Amino acid sequence: MKNLKTYYVISLVIFSLAMLGAVLNSAINYDAIVLKIIKLGYPAYLVQVIGTAQVIGISILILNRTNWIREWAYAGFFMNLVFGIIAHLLAKDGNGATAVACSILLLINYVMYKKIKEKKKNKKKLKSNQTVLKKVS
Repeated sequence: MKNLKTYYVISLVIFSLAMLGAVLNSAINYDAIVLKIIKLGYPAYLVQVIGTAQVIGISILILNRTNWIREWAYAGFFMNLVFGIIAHLLAKDGNGATAVACSILLLINYVMYKKIKEKKKNKKKLKSNQTVLKKVS
């Protein structure tokens, strides 16, 4: 269990730094990013929308304990990264390697999150079964 949590935290930290780095890069190099977004065929205001969504998504993954909203954050990041890869490939503007790397980090993080959640669920179930057995005997 400790190894799972360690891998989960490491993948979450690296993924969070990558996403926050992308947001920071968009803020610092705003004009260049807007030109790139327009070249990919998207409107310029999408830079602010994606940046805001990424910051909210990272804060949900780090701070939130509610499972359903965390699942939505994972889904949002997945769609953002997949659409980024597709946009780069269709525009023949590189291969979207950073989006692929972030997708792999997101997948690792999600799998570790699910495994930790399943272990906690099994541990609670086992504990409740032991309590019932003690009451019966």
